[in-house]
Amino acid sequence: FVVSAFEGKKSLVLSTTSWFGGRNPFLGVAYITVGSLCMVLSILFFAKHKLSPRKLGDTRYLVWKNNQ
Repeated sequence: FVVSAFEGKKSLVLSTTSWFGGRNPFLGVAYITVGSLCMVLSILFFAKHKLSPRKLGDTRYLVWKNNQ
């Protein structure tokens, strides 16, 4: 395509990529961060469940509204 209209330049970039794209360290860091956050939250929820268990079907946690 013509680049002289906007005084642009053409260039050729050579790079080495694998079959699924180039190297991207952000994606690996994001996976590790999200995985670590999920592990921490699962440990916290497990600890809360073991320290203060709740009986299944406990009606004390329900809120009833009386429309009288």
